[in-house]
Formats: sequence, C-alpha cells, structure tokens
Amino acid sequence: MRHTKITGANFFKAGGTLHPDAPSYVERPADKELFRQVVSGQFCYVLTPRQMGKSSLMIRTAEQLRREGTKTAVVDLSGIGAQQVTKEQWYLGILKQLTQELNQSIKPESWWSEHRTLGPLQRFTDFLHDVVLAEVEGQMVIFIDEIDSTLKLDFTDDFFAAIRAMYNLRAAAPEYNRLTFVLLGMSSPSDLIQDRNRTPFNIGQAIDLQEFSRRDAWPLQNGLEQIYAGQGQSILDRIFFWTNGHPYLTQKLCLEIAESSDNDWPRERIDNLVEKLFFDKDASKEDNLQSVHESVKADQQRRQLLWLYRRVYKGEVVKEDRRSLLQNRLNLIGLVRNESGVLHIRNEIYRRAFNLPWIKENTPTNWSNWSQIVTFVGGTISVLALVLAFLFIRIVIPTRTYSDNFRQSSSANAKVYYLAELCSMKPVNRCQVAQSLFFAQDQEQQLAMFRQVNAQGAGEKLVVVVECLYPSISDSAEEIERADDLSKAMGCALHRLDPEQGHQFSKDKGLELKCETQAGENHE
Repeated sequence: MRHTKITGANFFKAGGTLHPDAPSYVERPADKELFRQVVSGQFCYVLTPRQMGKSSLMIRTAEQLRREGTKTAVVDLSGIGAQQVTKEQWYLGILKQLTQELNQSIKPESWWSEHRTLGPLQRFTDFLHDVVLAEVEGQMVIFIDEIDSTLKLDFTDDFFAAIRAMYNLRAAAPEYNRLTFVLLGMSSPSDLIQDRNRTPFNIGQAIDLQEFSRRDAWPLQNGLEQIYAGQGQSILDRIFFWTNGHPYLTQKLCLEIAESSDNDWPRERIDNLVEKLFFDKDASKEDNLQSVHESVKADQQRRQLLWLYRRVYKGEVVKEDRRSLLQNRLNLIGLVRNESGVLHIRNEIYRRAFNLPWIKENTPTNWSNWSQIVTFVGGTISVLALVLAFLFIRIVIPTRTYSDNFRQSSSANAKVYYLAELCSMKPVNRCQVAQSLFFAQDQEQQLAMFRQVNAQGAGEKLVVVVECLYPSISDSAEEIERADDLSKAMGCALHRLDPEQGHQFSKDKGLELKCETQAGENHE
C-alpha cells in the first residue's frame, strides 16, 4: 500500500546544499568531529571530491554554532569569480560577504577606499583585525567554501599564507584565539600554496568526510519506508550496493525511486534504473559522472593518474600513501577511496562507468619516437656549426648505430645491451629512443627479450633497461591488459639477476611473480 505522507521532492535532494533541518540529511562522524574541533578553536579543512556533502556539512555546522552563541560567516569564493577578476575586486568581494554574514553596519567599499594606500592583502588582514575582531565579541568561525576555485588565480598563495599567519599570531596576539577558519573544497593542502619556495600550508585539522555508512543512513530508509511500506530496507540495501553510500548518487537514486509511479521495487527494477540513469547512451552527460570525467581530462598528469587508477581497477593491492600527489589527486577527483590502508574503486557505478575501455580511451598516447628526436636535433641547425657537429658525432651517429644494431640483432642479451647504451648516452638521455625501438616490436618479441635474456650476463644493463622502459608500458602496450604480462616478464628477469631486486620491483609495482629459473642462472 503506497503512503502519501511525503513525496520524493520534499524529502530527498540530489545535488545542491541541504537545509540544516532537511529530513534526508545523514549525519556522519565528520559532523561531530568538525563541530568539536571548531568549538575548541582549531583551524580545520574539509577537502573531498565534489558532491560529497561538504556544503551541507558546513551549513549545518554553522547553524549549530550559532545556536551555541558562536558568530559565523560563510564566504563562497566561487561567488566572487575566478575569471577576469582583479586582486582588488577579489579581496573586496570577501570583505563584502563577511560584513553581510556578520551583520556589520560598516560599508566595506568605503573602508576599502579609505585605506587604498595599502596593498589588497594588507587591507584584508587589517580589516579582520581592526574591524571584525574589534567589533564582534566572542568566538568567531569563518567558513571559506569552494577554495579550489582559486587555484588558477596567481595571487591566492598570499591569501592562504595570511590565514596561516593569523593562526601563528595566536601566541603573540591573544585576540586571534577568537578567530577560527574552516576551509572547504576539492583540493589538497599542498595545492593551497603552490610556490615551492614558500612554506606549505601546514596548519589545521583535516576532517575526513566519508560516504554515508549503511547504519547512519536510517533517515533515507525511513523516507523510502514512508512511501513504499515494507520495502524501505531492501530498496536502500540495493542502492548501497551500487553507490556505497556516495551522498549524491544515493540521494539521486532515492529521489528517482520515490517519485516513480511504480509500487514495487525488487532488485532487478533498481538495477534497471541504475542502467538507465548512469550507463545508457542518454546518460553520458550525467552531472556527477561528467564532472569526474572532465577532472581527469583536465589533469596535467593524466597518463600517470590513469596508470595508477588502472592498477586499483584491476585489483592490485595499492597501499595508501598520503605523501603521494597522484593518490591524493585520484582521491579528490573521486575515483578511489581508502579502506583499511588500501585503495579501492569508490563504488560500483564508477566501476562500470570508468572501466578499462574508458581508461584506455582517455590515456594519452606517448608520441615520443625517433622522428621527434631527429626533428629536435634538426631544429638546432641554426646553432653554431661547431656545436652541431659535436651533437652529430656524440649523439646522432651513436644513436643510429645502436638503433640499427638493435633491429638487426636476434640475441636477447644483445638487444638489452644496445637499449642500455641508448638509455645511458650522454650528454642527452636517449631513453625515449629506446622506448620507441622496443615498443615498435610486436608483443611476443617484447616478452621474449626479457624471458630469454641471460640476466647474469646482462648484469646492471638489465636494470638500466627496465628503469627506462617500465614508465611507458601503459602507453605503448597494444592492449592495456597486456601491460601486466610485460611487467611480470621484467620482474622475473630482475629476479634472475638478483632475487632481492626482483622482489622489491614486484612489491613496488603490486605484482605477483611466479618465475622459472633459466639454465645457468643459479637463483631460487
């Protein structure tokens, strides 16, 4: 029997910020942690992928703080603008939002103009000290939302450095103890101050905003139950199978089901809905999936990022490393999550949408090859004849010789030797030429070189070749799935040279090696 107490539209919300009293708000451990930290005066940051509920968490926490008597202000940096905005306009925009949020009578434009002899950053920090802290009594929390919208601006290093400075001033100027900042957005602490010659943004408490847990998601189950009596638990269980509690995806499916005219929702019908919403050709522009896709395409390290994602996708044990910029970026884009210290695909919808064909299609091709090297060398003709002759004798002729010898040789050890010489040539590294030569062979020839090489005879040259070729496996393998076979062949060759070195290689790359010993090579 269908109930009419509530409807999907007035209960669930897919996208946008939830009102603090929204019936479908799911409280997570991060809610209590953020409130506890800011009440104690700790600077905090909530840095997670898009549509994970950051803004809803912010608004709810701000409302709780107000009820406790703490003054709060929410500054949305995306509302100021990130395109064609001057430094003056940007800082003044922040001051206008602060005065509105704190209900101050001062006119920020007039104050700004009266202090125009000072730079924009100095005016911003002076305003906080001379106006905000002077006029607002008690504790104050300023939420800075959408901080990732600033990353393309060339002056925001100073902004985040100023926030860090106000934290450090607490020891000398006690009034700053009343002022707390919370930063929210899709970025990492290392992004906030990008100038590597400056001290990084190294203050504050990270708030880990995870997906909904099944236990915490009882408000969603309750809403579904009121609409579909007796089915709330089974419907949400199947939704969680697909979303793993991703806030936006979970709310979207709940909303679609709640607004449907169907009365029964068995597992198969939910699966069909997921197919329609996220995997049909008409679903290619779905907001969340498109956001993830565009974030990957725009990343400057897309090739390395997708190589790491592919390892996780194929089930390799990739241990979490908080120091890894690639892992942090992959997590912020939203493709992976950390579970018990190991990276996993964030949910089954992402597993289906961002699969191996998608990885292959979006992995940039490594166009570095011999013709580019020749073009590069040819471009130096305008240099003095003596320099050109030096380059020709020291680089071009040996490169051609080693390249021709590699192509003509049938011996695995000889091939390794010529590749190693190319990889080690001075004054210019020839690793790209070696990669082009090696990957111009068919798959069986590539595998045969490492399977047949006498590792003891090749010695350290084998190590040089592996280090040279391995970074380009994902780009140059004809099929992306074949990269594993080549990686394992390299690992076993190293194992025959030195078991410990082979073991370390397999550990670093997440490979499981089963290597056979060649005749004449006495390694277990």
